[in-house]
Amino acid sequence: MKWIASCLPCVLLAAQVSFAQSSKPAPPLNADVSDFGTSYIFSPPPICSGCLETELGFLGVSASRQLATVITAAPFSSHTDFSALFNLLDSEKTGQDRATQFGDRMDFVIRQQVLAKGAFEFTVAPRGTAFLRGAGGGRVGGTAAAQYGRGKYLGALNLTLTRAVANPSPETLNDYVAAFDLYRTVGEKGAAWFAGFQHEYATDNGQTIGIEQGFVIPFRNGQVELAAEELTLNDSPTIQLQARAIVNWGRVFRR
Repeated sequence: MKWIASCLPCVLLAAQVSFAQSSKPAPPLNADVSDFGTSYIFSPPPICSGCLETELGFLGVSASRQLATVITAAPFSSHTDFSALFNLLDSEKTGQDRATQFGDRMDFVIRQQVLAKGAFEFTVAPRGTAFLRGAGGGRVGGTAAAQYGRGKYLGALNLTLTRAVANPSPETLNDYVAAFDLYRTVGEKGAAWFAGFQHEYATDNGQTIGIEQGFVIPFRNGQVELAAEELTLNDSPTIQLQARAIVNWGRVFRR
């Protein structure tokens, strides 16, 4: 499990884009174009110093399809990495037609490990979001993330708070997400299953609850992750499917 935790890409987390119908709650405002590994949780340990990691992911929910890309770099030896996320393609079905275009937001995250003692690790991760279309603007905030491993089990907890840059803003002012995932290895090569829980509270939108299940399948220098989430269980349940391929390209930054 330690290998899995160290290879999970950088940060955040939290909620998923659900493109709900108008009768359903608004999509989570912390929804990243990618989830940096498992769908609700990002891995607290940064990637290896001097390394570069990339991710290509697919997300499908209702009539929405997304293709996400992530680049994570750790150019220093200070247990810090930097990530840029961009939703490469966004395909939405309206009536009998389907419209496909580039995504409408970018996310930037800095992950800094502040404590590593035995099987416990703690990380802080300031973040920002820029909206590229519509009303524009953005969000700022951060995540506190911790993990603890014992034997074949590993638990990870993320607490995230973001706030709209403009006030008043077309976006919800404050958004808070708490998410927990539990992993268990099932093979000598690092394969694992995971299950998670998410709770979100947003100004004016109230609270939503979701759960997830998935698998981690490792390969040389990377892993494939498959996950299914049941979103907005306390209102109008929606099923979301995700698949991601993560590759660590090794040490490309020379010091």
